[in-house]
Amino acid sequence: MFLVEDDDAMRDAIEALLQMCGHDVRSYANGAAFLSVIDTVRTGCIVMDVRMPQVDGLAFQRHMVEANITLPIIFMSGYADVALSVTVMRQGAFTFLTKPFRDQDLLDAVSDALRFERDTRAHRWEGVAARDAYATLTLRERQIMADMTHGEPNKLIAARLGLSEAMIKVIRAAIMRKMNATSLPHLTRLAERHRLE
Repeated sequence: MFLVEDDDAMRDAIEALLQMCGHDVRSYANGAAFLSVIDTVRTGCIVMDVRMPQVDGLAFQRHMVEANITLPIIFMSGYADVALSVTVMRQGAFTFLTKPFRDQDLLDAVSDALRFERDTRAHRWEGVAARDAYATLTLRERQIMADMTHGEPNKLIAARLGLSEAMIKVIRAAIMRKMNATSLPHLTRLAERHRLE
């Protein structure tokens, strides 16, 4: 995980707390320093002071959106600025903590952000794999998969396509194998979740 805080004492205290709880923390004294390495960052979450010299939290957040970097950001501020907190949340921040905050509030926010990032990453990888698998299906297999995931019985699919039920069963088995689907509900979830049409 990544910590961006221009106050040295605050940065050291937060880093020590997070490390004590088992987190691997990389710290930066300002947004510009972190921006210089952000393109190499793939996983984790960011804990960042929203008001900093050079590159503030809002500018940093805009850069992340433009660069399509989707790590959750936990913003912190020493000012109870409602308008600012609303702005960063609308732009996609994970949460906003007003200093001083309880250690447990930060730890809970970090835990939630890391869980969210893991789930999001897993969903993305599942989507890539599902779309790659779907691309290997023939046009006929895609037609039949659509019918399958809409609950059409083999008999109806066979009649509409002028094929035997036995042939539909063979094609269904090929679809399941190619899509790495363990069951029809699993295949249906993949199709719905990742808009396979």
